[in-house]
Amino acid sequence: MKSTKKKATVTGLPTADELRAALHANQDTPARRAIAALFDADTFVETAAYTKRSFNDYVSVDKDAEFEGVITGYGAINGKLVFAFAQDETRMKGAIDANHAKKIAALYDLALKKGAPVIGVFASSGAFVEEGVTALAAYGRLLKTVTDASDEISQIAYIIGTCTGTAAALASSFDFTVASDKATFYVANPELGGKQCESDAFCFRGAENACCDYIRNLIGFLPDGDMDYVENATDDLNRRLDGVTVSGDAHDLISAIADNGVYTELFADYGTSAVVALTTVAGVKCGVVANSYAVNEGRISKDAAYKMVDFLRICDCYSLPVVTLTDSNGLDADISVDAVKALAYGYTQLDVPQVTVICGHAIGAAFTLMGSKSLGAELTYTLENAEIGVLPADASVAFAWNDDITTDVTREELEAKWRASVSTAAAAAATGEVDDIIPVSELRARIASALLMLSC
Repeated sequence: MKSTKKKATVTGLPTADELRAALHANQDTPARRAIAALFDADTFVETAAYTKRSFNDYVSVDKDAEFEGVITGYGAINGKLVFAFAQDETRMKGAIDANHAKKIAALYDLALKKGAPVIGVFASSGAFVEEGVTALAAYGRLLKTVTDASDEISQIAYIIGTCTGTAAALASSFDFTVASDKATFYVANPELGGKQCESDAFCFRGAENACCDYIRNLIGFLPDGDMDYVENATDDLNRRLDGVTVSGDAHDLISAIADNGVYTELFADYGTSAVVALTTVAGVKCGVVANSYAVNEGRISKDAAYKMVDFLRICDCYSLPVVTLTDSNGLDADISVDAVKALAYGYTQLDVPQVTVICGHAIGAAFTLMGSKSLGAELTYTLENAEIGVLPADASVAFAWNDDITTDVTREELEAKWRASVSTAAAAAATGEVDDIIPVSELRARIASALLMLSC
């Protein structure tokens, strides 16, 4: 008996060559330029490249051939495996829909299996309005994907275009947030009175080429998937710092102790009385927290305190040892009790090796808060000429020796005597709160020795 069923016919479907040609029709987009600038040449491999948008009845049929507005894939940065997604504003303005979230989630599954970092390149107009609740749910799935991975792998957000609302919250959930100077970053929509986020939201902000260089350097200082933070040293472990002086600029000291003088600073544009940076010392990847005495005598401001707290959390998350270089005259007048409490808590909760060196001044709360033994540091050193005390010498004399000022004994003489006899490195070492007094020339070598011992 002859079948009366009609044979199914498929017409109008593109061939593989046609799909490939459509996919690669426009390679000169901000998203693809960012990928090219970040990854080693010819190493990036795209995943789920031909995924289409998830359309519904509210979307015109002439869009049903458009590829999903996010590019996903993997490649090498300085020879290290890295995964990335990049929102492409040339495809439906990079709007987020269900398939957008699905592609990123699949990328994270691969990255988690390999313990490799993820870079997210953000440039999107927001949720895909026509999808309604489905698009909002996609945001939720992305937030869950990022937060679930936060203790497992490194995540770097790179904002190159529009990033507002929930997308801004998503980017801020990454461990590091870098922004192009062309990017717009609003938590609340600017049309509703929202203001662009201040510099404290970013580890770094600058021109696109500078951002890509920053991210490439940052990747190099992060531990591999097995959290192994010790590598072969490329600098002399015993390199002396002859001729180096304590100028009050924390950058100079960090450069002096870092292998080959190389480090990457985070959050440089705010809380400038403190400097935080990633580097290696004797091949040990570590974080450095330092006061910069050249800025308001290194006093710990509210912004500086929270900046250090955020950095300590990063170091703890990645099992990076912390080196603290103290040079501060205490607390700034604007600091809040909550900021002081947060900084103390940040140090006490560290579960990584800690080495502290008092480089110039450790006055009042700065001695206690900046990685002291009492807060958990394993080893604490001081340079020979450091000033350590409850108050600066001038305030100490005014409080304790004011009656000793006569026509024969000046205030300046008493202050000099206080520095030479009371607030000295030797006096601090005598209490047992400082392990050793070292010359500046041995600063790098002693830090290197301590890190290598504690990292065994």
